[in-house]
Amino acid sequence: MFADRFGLSARSIYLLFGAWGGFAWSLINAAWFLYYVTVAHLDPLQLVLVGTALEASYFVWEIPTGVLADAYSRRMSVIAGTAIIYLAWIGQGLVPLFVAIAGFEILRGLGEAFTHGAVEAWVAGECGDDGLEALFLRETQLTQIAGFVGLPIGVVLATVDLRIPIVLGGALGVALAVLLVFVMPERHHPRRDEARTWRATVGTARRGLWAVRRSALLVALLGAEFFWGAASEGWDRLSDAHLLLDLGFPPFGVTPVVGFGVLSLVGTILIIVTAQVIRRLVQRVDERVVSRWLVAMQVARVACQAVFALAPWSALALALGFLNSMLRASFYPLFNAWLIRRTDEDVRATVLSTTSVASAIGQVGGGPISGAIGNSYGIPLGILSSVAMLVPGTLFLARAVGLRGRAIASDVQEARATTV
Repeated sequence: MFADRFGLSARSIYLLFGAWGGFAWSLINAAWFLYYVTVAHLDPLQLVLVGTALEASYFVWEIPTGVLADAYSRRMSVIAGTAIIYLAWIGQGLVPLFVAIAGFEILRGLGEAFTHGAVEAWVAGECGDDGLEALFLRETQLTQIAGFVGLPIGVVLATVDLRIPIVLGGALGVALAVLLVFVMPERHHPRRDEARTWRATVGTARRGLWAVRRSALLVALLGAEFFWGAASEGWDRLSDAHLLLDLGFPPFGVTPVVGFGVLSLVGTILIIVTAQVIRRLVQRVDERVVSRWLVAMQVARVACQAVFALAPWSALALALGFLNSMLRASFYPLFNAWLIRRTDEDVRATVLSTTSVASAIGQVGGGPISGAIGNSYGIPLGILSSVAMLVPGTLFLARAVGLRGRAIASDVQEARATTV
């Protein structure tokens, strides 16, 4: 394997993956929304339908790619997914038509399915479960720092032509995939000896799905992921449109490219600081405290998004949008580590993929509803409809946390009984 010649640790490669990907994405992020609205001329419904195309593709491919990652190679799953994702962005930047953009989003859905779950399962397998929260939060920080560096470059390029940062970001992402071929190790695949057989693939699928079906906790998390997905699509596609079209952001005659670029820079700084604070706090608390934090973060997000939709001034909406971004960026590293510890090592990518499928189904169903409401009754009501979908997801998470808390209490009682 090429990676053995370089001798780089899996931890280093994981952090490099996050930083390089963060820089490439920051270039794309500086322009994609304005490109959709001002160059491709997508309306609110089309904005959401583009996301629905992505999630429908993701839904179709997520479990099969998760099974392939567990049965064959998580490393190759990450590499293939990274290449596909950024090739799709290059295509979108070159063809500003709704049909073409939707088609490339379908392709990107395949790439996202390859990488999602495989990255986390790979690094957990290579580095072990200890300290995963801190590692995931460190990766979040480095991703945001790289994004902070790349975003001004993307803004400058976008002022010349909105297509340039999208295509350049895509090219850098493809280059990352090529680099990973040479430096990414896979020394601890849980079933390396069984890999590359059809029987192993089918067995992995059965074990992963059975792990979900037999666990009330994982079933509750499927419900949470479904409603989080239904809520996220409307928010992700309509929140910036609300600022631009309803609240007149940016003010003072600033161009949208510069205004949203500054917005992203400020948000990046806040996320970096938040991740550092959470990373230090999580090292001092036990699992039950982290579980309560996860529920509290989701409750706070419901409140932030609801008031954001109703805010009469852009300043208030911006403050709430920043707070929501901070909560969201802190939530998912903690949640992923929390979930990984509750799944068997040899089916982790499959279980993570299964929960993600629930999210994708929610996005396919919930996104068009929010988009249609936004198109017919105004973007604020479209956002509020997505907020309403976030509430059941929070209740399902609280249910899962309660189940886990009772399991821990039962284990403690059994341990005490054994010692007595």
